[in-house]
Amino acid sequence: MKTADHAAQVRNGSTVDPGCRAARLGDLSQRVPPPRIADVWLFPPLPQVEDSSEFLLFTSILENGGRALYSARMVPANGTPPHQVVVEHGRAPADRVPGLVAGLQRRLGQPNPARHVSIDGDGARWEAFVEQSREADAAD
Repeated sequence: MKTADHAAQVRNGSTVDPGCRAARLGDLSQRVPPPRIADVWLFPPLPQVEDSSEFLLFTSILENGGRALYSARMVPANGTPPHQVVVEHGRAPADRVPGLVAGLQRRLGQPNPARHVSIDGDGARWEAFVEQSREADAAD
């Protein structure tokens, strides 16, 4: 259970938990500028990958209009605090990405579809998504 102090820190943007969604999105925006982020998919925690936080999949917009597909997951670091690892898995035409994500969902055997958030390189959409995530983190 989070404390009231933790909730205030999350609302103010100074998160304590690097695994909370708002902190993870902040980390992503340092790696890939939000104007290049096309889509984000939020998978529930995957026991075979990470058991305590969401598994994130996202795409960045390439110069040719295609998409680079990335995963972001939390990993422990040999006695140091957990940190997010972002890996590029490949590139594809934009219209092929939904099929790739659906295939991943089938292979993972998730009963519920991943939550899809369309950013489409729009800074206002990104900021709204980050703010919603801060609010959700504060409510936890």
